Amino acid sequence: MEVGQRLRVNVDVATIRYIGEVDGYGSQRWIGLEWDDPSRGKHDGVVKGHRHPTGGSLMKMEAVPQPTDLLFEIRDRYVEDENVENEIELAQSSKKIELIGMEQTAAKQSNIEKLVNIVLDNRSVGFPPPSDSPQFPLCQELNLYGNLLFKWETVGQILKHFPKIRELNLRRNRMRSFAEEENECEGEIYSESCRKLVISECSITENSLDPVLRRFPTTSEVVAFGNDLKRFLVSDSVAHRLTLLDLEDNLFDSINAIEGVFPNLTQLSIANCGITSLADFEGCSRFPRLEYLNVRGNVITDWRSVNAMKSLKHMKRLLFDCKAMSVEKGIHAYEVVIAKLSTLIDLNRFDVSEVERRSAEIRFLNKYAGIEDKTDHQEDITRLIAIHGEPTLDTAKKGLTVVQIRIECGNRVETRKLPLAMNVQKIRDMLTRLFKLSHSANARLYLVMTEKTKQHRIELDNPLREFGYYSPSEDRDILVVEHD
Repeated sequence: MEVGQRLRVNVDVATIRYIGEVDGYGSQRWIGLEWDDPSRGKHDGVVKGHRHPTGGSLMKMEAVPQPTDLLFEIRDRYVEDENVENEIELAQSSKKIELIGMEQTAAKQSNIEKLVNIVLDNRSVGFPPPSDSPQFPLCQELNLYGNLLFKWETVGQILKHFPKIRELNLRRNRMRSFAEEENECEGEIYSESCRKLVISECSITENSLDPVLRRFPTTSEVVAFGNDLKRFLVSDSVAHRLTLLDLEDNLFDSINAIEGVFPNLTQLSIANCGITSLADFEGCSRFPRLEYLNVRGNVITDWRSVNAMKSLKHMKRLLFDCKAMSVEKGIHAYEVVIAKLSTLIDLNRFDVSEVERRSAEIRFLNKYAGIEDKTDHQEDITRLIAIHGEPTLDTAKKGLTVVQIRIECGNRVETRKLPLAMNVQKIRDMLTRLFKLSHSANARLYLVMTEKTKQHRIELDNPLREFGYYSPSEDRDILVVEHD
């Protein structure tokens, strides 16, 4: 045993902080444990007037359970389990063979080398397999979530047995700083095949990030949330190969705490990082290929931050707390975000359809073109006028609740005033009677929207949605009725 080693006692995990004698207890050796859960400790660290680590316990050395090695846990998980056949994925055949007694056990043992996915979450792995351990040449995913690893050297020794690993999960293994590693050689490689590395809640220090990632030279996806990082800085060689970076629940305060240029990064999560503004965000130069951005859980309330995200020329998906934004009366913040970010196809995991984008852009124009202070919106107003034409006076300001629109059904054409608050089903019923159709269930409504020389045909297929949702134009749009 050594100071810094991780232990599991029943379901509780602790770190060894002291090994030695305790005054008043003779020459007996004791282990001082600091529990991950401070309430698990038996005292405040004082024994007979001498202070020992707080939030912990003192245990006799012989009573402390030792961590296990990886091979022991694999055998315990996959050999002794009665349902092992259901958990072992063979490389070339899924055919089941029913064996009994010792033959069954022998078959299970030989099959562990053919495991493709090994999941050992919340176990007691603290050491690598013995030197004579078999290789796992087919294993592509190794999940060591919540084990007792604390040395990077041990991780490297484990991976020598996994030549084809593609995903490694080390989450909730409290790793010591890379600077404390005694036997590390500069330039040592842990895995040439690992593509995805999960090092979340591992107590990773800012100075350990680059040395660790350089030992995984083909890793392009890094998940490192919950490490209390205040900055993210890696070498150019690492930054240039990253395609996915999850840094949620760190302590950045600013987007600029993520330093460097990431030319191939397509997905970035910085949720819950204490960021209050993105106003000086230079996405185009630093993240030229970014398609997905998660900034939820950050208190961002200024429209300059949303405007700054327009520098992400390829952004398609965004997670953002729209409700924190102030907007003009009668329009939702998410509509303004959609109107401003023209490349979005998904906002907060909801598809931004063609009709939703058009509606948001027209409503934004009608609400904001006439306001006094256009500082944060003038660029968008100018761009959208070029697409949709000059805005009309907002219907709420005119006191209008209806729109007069041209309606076509076959060769027949009518002009009617339709209430904006009426839902699609009621409009369908009304037009069924107007055009003497057999049954409203057979009628389909389409809004043909004309913008300059371009037309869009949108089906009104949600019977509960209000007609006003589609922002119909009296001058440019036609309501088409079709029936079987």
